[in-house]
Amino acid sequence: MSYNQVLIVLNGEDQRVLSKKSNKIILAEKKLQNINQDHTLLQSTFESLEDLIKAEAIIKNQFSKIDELVIVNNHIDLNMISYQYDYNYIKQNYKVLMNIIYFINLLIPLFNEEFRFVLSFEKDNHYKVHLNNFKMSLINYLNSLKIDLVESNNINIKKLD
Repeated sequence: MSYNQVLIVLNGEDQRVLSKKSNKIILAEKKLQNINQDHTLLQSTFESLEDLIKAEAIIKNQFSKIDELVIVNNHIDLNMISYQYDYNYIKQNYKVLMNIIYFINLLIPLFNEEFRFVLSFEKDNHYKVHLNNFKMSLINYLNSLKIDLVESNNINIKKLD
């Protein structure tokens, strides 16, 4: 039995999150190199709300319900010396976080009764404080969403290490 999977690839790739039994829509900034399964690719920088609204319309057109939403943000290579003071990068990081939360809210009506979030993030690193904040903010939001939707959806959150 196949299921519908939406993948949000912010950075990196993770083969563990791909299922051969799923219908896939992948949102990514550029074409992914190591995915040879059938999928629909929607390109987005995740900084544009217009891109995400268009993506939601395409997802709604292709899937009546979504069974799984995967977020991949790993293998991030930063210049540790300038990272703490790169205000444009920091601003972009939090803008993307805000837009991902907005996008998830757009998709709520498409969630299946049994719904799963799969998160593939980097391990915490004291040098990457803003990425740690991104990860923890998103996890806290998903936990709150799980509580808010307990009446209508059984939401499972799986964190991959």
